[in-house]
Amino acid sequence: MRFRMLFIIWTCLFCLAAHNCCVSSDSDKLTQGLKKTEKSIPLPYHEGLEKTVLNYTSTPFSNQFLTYSAFIDTALSQRNMPSELRYLPLALSGMRRNYCQGDRCGFWQLPTLTALHYGLTVDGTRDERTDVEASTNAALDCLNELYQKYGDWWHSILAYTNSPVALQHALIRHGETPELWDFKDQNLLPNTEVIPNFIACVYLGDEGQLKFGEVADPVIAKVPDTIGGPDTKTKDTAKVPEPVEGPTPTMKDSTIKDTTTINKQTNNKKATDPSKSTGKKYTVKKGDNLTRIAAKHHVTISDLMKWNNLKNDKIFEGQTLIIKK
Repeated sequence: MRFRMLFIIWTCLFCLAAHNCCVSSDSDKLTQGLKKTEKSIPLPYHEGLEKTVLNYTSTPFSNQFLTYSAFIDTALSQRNMPSELRYLPLALSGMRRNYCQGDRCGFWQLPTLTALHYGLTVDGTRDERTDVEASTNAALDCLNELYQKYGDWWHSILAYTNSPVALQHALIRHGETPELWDFKDQNLLPNTEVIPNFIACVYLGDEGQLKFGEVADPVIAKVPDTIGGPDTKTKDTAKVPEPVEGPTPTMKDSTIKDTTTINKQTNNKKATDPSKSTGKKYTVKKGDNLTRIAAKHHVTISDLMKWNNLKNDKIFEGQTLIIKK
């Protein structure tokens, strides 16, 4: 009887030791993989990261990422920004155009006021945060400006996903410069899931282990195209998206109402008859697009197109545009 009990105890201890060995081995593998993957943005290991990595190896992302990854890479290269940021929209929205959380919507989870500041249209009939190219340019311009302020890519990402004010309060509350995972472990910011999500996406993306497929999005209704585009007869313009995950309908309606008011106030400040004002001239530079030019001069894309009689959003280097304000 005593021998049998000793055998059971020995077996349990052996199994526990074997389990700990396997866990240690997996942790070491992930730690080494992160060090190998790390480039411009630090990818520190944390035990909580393993669950996210495991989840991401079995859950497919939207294949929109495969469609637009080359465009995102080019936009990053033009701004001399780290190539790892190509995975940020995966970490934020799963690359789903109609994914919403609170006031943040679209591929890059841009807040309404931030989107408006960088020249995107957000009103009751159209939300350019659901446009990959427009939202990518706006998001990268925003991140680039934040990096110029902080000189740290993780602080820039956390300020982007929360707000610069929230980050400043977190830094003051902590009393000293916190380690990256301190923001999550100590609940220093409201949104810290971007930390494990982004690190996991960068690691798995570099290892070629991310999966992509058809991921359902709410149906986007077709509405008349009042802004113009590559093909004004067939182009779909997205309505303000129904949230996949986010606020109650009451919150969403108030957001739409507020942003519509902002757009009206902005438009009222512009000249009612642009033809009576000559405006100033702007020469298109390499890498420019209407989104960036509009954001730079604090005007809308639709106004740029109207002032310059553009039938679509195609412009070329050396072209002269009129900016009327």
